[in-house]
Amino acid sequence: MSDVDEWKSRHILIRMTILAALAWLFFCLLVVILFLVCTELSGYRFLPSTEWIASTGRLGVVVGAATAVALFLLGLSDALRKLRNGTLEGTLKPILVVLVSPVLGYFWGYMVGIITWPMVLALVAGHHEELAYTVGRADNHYEKHCYSPLELQELMVGFDKVCGVSDEFRKGLTTGTHIIIAGYGTRYGLFATELRRDN
Repeated sequence: MSDVDEWKSRHILIRMTILAALAWLFFCLLVVILFLVCTELSGYRFLPSTEWIASTGRLGVVVGAATAVALFLLGLSDALRKLRNGTLEGTLKPILVVLVSPVLGYFWGYMVGIITWPMVLALVAGHHEELAYTVGRADNHYEKHCYSPLELQELMVGFDKVCGVSDEFRKGLTTGTHIIIAGYGTRYGLFATELRRDN
């Protein structure tokens, strides 16, 4: 086998490995989105625990960075291959793909790395659980797809609020107030069903 053939076979193997890893991450992302949509429609929002978010921040950064690098290399490899073959149509699309893919990859990988595991654990090994949270904001009456939200501190964006909270419960809540949220899940996260003040 010549050096060129060996290089090509290694290149194909690396490319296939990256594609398989990205396909797995994409599958996990679809599962997360599917569960989120189903639970949102049924009125139960998934909340990771503050303990989980605090302890897995680095994991999210590592998975996000790895996904960003993988997507960047994949986009760059594809653009260079098209350029060598003379089939690169225009320069704007390949440049946009190479520039945007790391940003999308990072957020995609970060979300999958942080949210997938506690959500799967809640679905597979869940039970009645109560977790403590801290109120971030209680005076907002409407957000897109979320009526009467209660925002919580120390959680990641998109997983930091409970919707449909009654005005009676929200009355007197201020930033920093501690509440208990109960639902189906584990100590790493739950599908919220009940709220009460932490006395």
